[in-house]
Amino acid sequence: MSDEKMKKNNENPKEMAASKKEEVREIIVIEGVLSDDKILVAFDPTAQTLHEKNYFGTKLSNEQLELDIIEALLLKERNRIKIFTSEGNEISAEEILARTAQQDPQIWIRYLVYRDLRQRGYIARLGYGQDIHFRIFPRGANPSTDIAKYFVYILEEENAVHLDTLDTITTQTLNSRKNLLLATVDRLGDITYYQLDQFSLPLNQKTERKW
Repeated sequence: MSDEKMKKNNENPKEMAASKKEEVREIIVIEGVLSDDKILVAFDPTAQTLHEKNYFGTKLSNEQLELDIIEALLLKERNRIKIFTSEGNEISAEEILARTAQQDPQIWIRYLVYRDLRQRGYIARLGYGQDIHFRIFPRGANPSTDIAKYFVYILEEENAVHLDTLDTITTQTLNSRKNLLLATVDRLGDITYYQLDQFSLPLNQKTERKW
């Protein structure tokens, strides 16, 4: 018996089955339609898994999954979605960014931060209004039942931020019993996170001599 045949006969049946399964396994690509600033996807089993296990999108009452642009861009980067216009023409990520940037100039910066948080293993959901960009849930949390731990405010390194804006965001964060992260993005797209806290200086009760 040749060495090649002996090697095949000595292979573990479980390993052979796993290898065969891996060969035939393929990534299922979902399809979505661009509608204003959202992507609509039919709520089929794949979309359901994407929503319930990977925490993408919002399930609508009409059995559709609504994805935010930045969620769809990340899925497109991972080759998990094809996006079409309402006329049925496939649209690229670059075209989506160009369209969205007209109404949301910060879309690319928000996407960089969202992608970075996802790559770090955090569950990132959209925030509130213009000040709170994202809500961050701890690893292993379920956004449907658990509470977000962080609010994220994004700041481009070259842009100034008013102190009253930071005070408003910090107060809102404290009232919601969250921690505030300031995500700064430099010109190269590198992201640094700072945790901000509000500090109230107590009144000094000690009487001091007036000069």
